[in-house]
Amino acid sequence: MIEVTGLRAGYGDGPDILHGIDLRVFAGEIVTILGPNGCGKSTLLKAIGGFVEPRAGRIAIEGEDVGAVPVHRRIREHRIGFVPQTDNVFRTMSVAENIMLGARLLPAREQWARFFSLMDTYPALAGKRDRRASALSGGERQLLSVARALIAGPTVLLLDEPSAGLSPVMMDEVFDEIVRIRERTGMTILMVEQNAVQALSVSDRAYVLSLGRVAIEQPAPELLANPTLAGLYFGAAA
Repeated sequence: MIEVTGLRAGYGDGPDILHGIDLRVFAGEIVTILGPNGCGKSTLLKAIGGFVEPRAGRIAIEGEDVGAVPVHRRIREHRIGFVPQTDNVFRTMSVAENIMLGARLLPAREQWARFFSLMDTYPALAGKRDRRASALSGGERQLLSVARALIAGPTVLLLDEPSAGLSPVMMDEVFDEIVRIRERTGMTILMVEQNAVQALSVSDRAYVLSLGRVAIEQPAPELLANPTLAGLYFGAAA
């Protein structure tokens, strides 16, 4: 479970971007964060992942406050996986090398066991395991970044714009894979997305941010069924 209470955060000496965010994601849920550009979606996800330091408020994973816990400890001790929006693979490294970077904190035998398990799960990557990541399609690179996060065995997966820059076909494949990950593992998944209709179609609940605050928290099917809210907050008629 992820619990965020009264979170304020920003960058450097700049103003607050988040103004007292409250958010909960229960075990095994898929929850999407929506909202217009600049509303604080990615900042919220980065704060939960440990890449942005809170200025006030509380971030808890399974009831334990992690607000002051550095990124590497959140990954190892609190089992958080993070997939960034851009620059999410090392293009000059091979597929296998990219994935194994996510396993570097595990015992060697366990690293390889998990690697071969992922190769079974993602045959498209297995067939290109020795190729440089730069040779992959956009969708394959996104799957590669997900596989690298999964190899560490997270129980919480944070996804920042997983469909960014993808074709409609690959976008559908990525959202289908998010559902499959939850079905295989029971993982808790929190994602930021601009493609609201597709994201809501695979989500249990959604939060809509506006100007660094929560404007709406609602079950995803209800938000999809409300065209007024869809047009007002994320520019799409459901």
